[in-house]
Amino acid sequence: MPLPTPAESLRLACRTNTHTTSTSLLTPTIQANLLVLPSRHAASFRALCARNPVSCPLLWTTPPGAPTTPLAPTADLRTDLPKYNIYLDGILQTPEGVLDIKNEWSPDHVGFLIGCSFSFETALERAGLPPRHTLCTPPRTVPMFRTTVPLCPAGVFTGGVMVVSMRSYPPGRVEEVRDITRRFGRQHGEPVAWGWEGAETLGVAEKMREGRVDFGEWVEVGEGEVPVFWGCGVTPQVAVMESGIGGVVLSHFPGCMFVSDVLAEDEAELESVVKALDVVEEVGSGGAD
Repeated sequence: MPLPTPAESLRLACRTNTHTTSTSLLTPTIQANLLVLPSRHAASFRALCARNPVSCPLLWTTPPGAPTTPLAPTADLRTDLPKYNIYLDGILQTPEGVLDIKNEWSPDHVGFLIGCSFSFETALERAGLPPRHTLCTPPRTVPMFRTTVPLCPAGVFTGGVMVVSMRSYPPGRVEEVRDITRRFGRQHGEPVAWGWEGAETLGVAEKMREGRVDFGEWVEVGEGEVPVFWGCGVTPQVAVMESGIGGVVLSHFPGCMFVSDVLAEDEAELESVVKALDVVEEVGSGGAD
């Protein structure tokens, strides 16, 4: 029997509750955000992703009740992430997170996997540009901020705003960082803003001066560096909270991602999986908002 891959081993550790923290830089494979909705909201959420592809790059949609994905055929989306969030009627019920969602995921629930910027962190590290949060002892979860930039609304999802993750770099290397991350279009791609002027444009400069994050953990901007911001897959969770939709909604806990079997550098393989969505039976069409 072949030995498990690093991604499989990490998912097994999550399943057995022996890994319950951030997945940043732990594997060279694609990582993904998870959002699980009642099927009646699935069509609206697919439209939200289509209208906001930088913040919500959709990788896979499950059939109702099926916690599986071709991105990792042996995985169970209910158990194989380090921690999860549970929302009821748009209100977060689990501020500290829970270790699985087996009891909450019903036959009516539809799961969505959304690209994550953790996927390109290995490439940054290989280029001598490791994200500062990964160098902390112990490593921290990347800082994330709610911006004042509105999302394009879709169906019940109105009033949401973009969430961004922040990593800091010397100004002279920002172009290199942009070039590296641009290749990962399904993982938020290149930065949406950088520098303190960018922080002002996003409406997060005051939070940063106070060392205050909305998600993740604060990490100082390095001396001689500037903040660099990427779209973030926590954006859909904020959209859920802003919408106040009814029922039980499930998600990953910020920083605790789903780790797939597809190499992050292999966007061609990822594109073939994403295109398979076109032949998957349309979800939520009978009860679209």
